[in-house]
Amino acid sequence: MEGFTFRHATTDDVPFLVDTIIEAEKSGTDILSYSTVFGLTEEESRKYIADMLLEEIDGCELSISSFLIAEKNGQVAAAIAAWIEGQEGVPSTVLKGNLLSYTLPKENIQRALQVNPILQDLHIEYKSDTLQLGLVYVDARFRGQNLVSLLINEKVRRSRELQPEIAEMYVQVFGDNIPAVRAYEKAGFKTILSKKSASKNITDYLPSGRKILMKKELLIK
Repeated sequence: MEGFTFRHATTDDVPFLVDTIIEAEKSGTDILSYSTVFGLTEEESRKYIADMLLEEIDGCELSISSFLIAEKNGQVAAAIAAWIEGQEGVPSTVLKGNLLSYTLPKENIQRALQVNPILQDLHIEYKSDTLQLGLVYVDARFRGQNLVSLLINEKVRRSRELQPEIAEMYVQVFGDNIPAVRAYEKAGFKTILSKKSASKNITDYLPSGRKILMKKELLIK
């Protein structure tokens, strides 16, 4: 596998996982939704994301257990977060929402509730009992080495050890993030849904006013 090794993330990886979440959320822009939606600085966002990861709640994009790490020559090169939706008996959006409500100050949660109606145009529900790809980040030093596809394939393999009947994998990506869309297409995903916000203010809070849902069929052996 091009000299890369793969392993599950641990608490020691939290700083890199925070980088992964921040960069994935920015989606190639300067807009960080944790800052714009919750009214946090990037430094505060980093601290709270680390706190949420250290709660070690399984089953969502803020779960250490969702992350797979790629290494080369002892250096962390990339990370992917993916989970089997609903495996914990609770939707991942509820788990993430509970983590946010538990961790963030009340005034920041109240701000997000006020902004939420603007964001709803781009909301796409997760499908139960499918593999959901939440985040991918490749360190700049290791790009151009097919790591996105390698990580996805390895995550699928490991997830199927837990639930062999998984037949679908989904990813939601902002429509203006063309490099990400192309990387997912290369990994076998196809666009099945596109949503566009009617709000003129959406890009005050999110990196794009358009979101697409992509699907990868997983062959059953």
